[in-house]
Amino acid sequence: MSDEPQEPPSGDSVPPPAFEAPHSNGAAHRPKARRGHAPWEFVVLALFVAILGIGIILGWTLVGSHSPERLDVASAAAVSAACNHAQSELEALPNPSPRLGADRVARVRAEDVVLRALTAQFETVHPPSKTPASALQGWTADWGRMVDARERYADDLAKSATTGAKVRFILPAVNAIKPITGHMDDFVRENNPRLDACFTAALQIETVEGPRDYKKVTS
Repeated sequence: MSDEPQEPPSGDSVPPPAFEAPHSNGAAHRPKARRGHAPWEFVVLALFVAILGIGIILGWTLVGSHSPERLDVASAAAVSAACNHAQSELEALPNPSPRLGADRVARVRAEDVVLRALTAQFETVHPPSKTPASALQGWTADWGRMVDARERYADDLAKSATTGAKVRFILPAVNAIKPITGHMDDFVRENNPRLDACFTAALQIETVEGPRDYKKVTS
């Protein structure tokens, strides 16, 4: 038998090969690459990431952001009410912007009476949980240290009328680095917004000279 290719019968014609029409600019057509992932996969992935993000935010808001030192509702309300009352009493004191030494001494001492009474009210609040109770005691002690420092300043200022010595208000510090008022405000922030009335700036506890400006402070 011959190995030569056989021609098709004359009745069976083979259609010529078909070619895709060239691009209008003469460039050859290239087959489009197939998508590696179906569009729905990206939708599912985006939805999963969104749900995960919302879960993290809710978890931090409802659980993680709540300090173990956070007071219960009743205790926080009692402390906040005491701070609001103290601010009202401080605003009612005469001579809110003393200039003379004797007037400054009188103003600081009058304020310290109110602030000392405030710390005494803090001591009457007893949170049911141990950690918040301990934190409140430490915070109350910090207020006491601040009032002690203010009283020392007033005493030194009164003495300077005869000695002529320069007097400086020395702010107590935590570990000799951080001002104690910053530490006190940290406790207020941990109880946000229940204790905003107790920010040290709201009660002007650092102010021993110049005008007093009692206003609402928020974290």
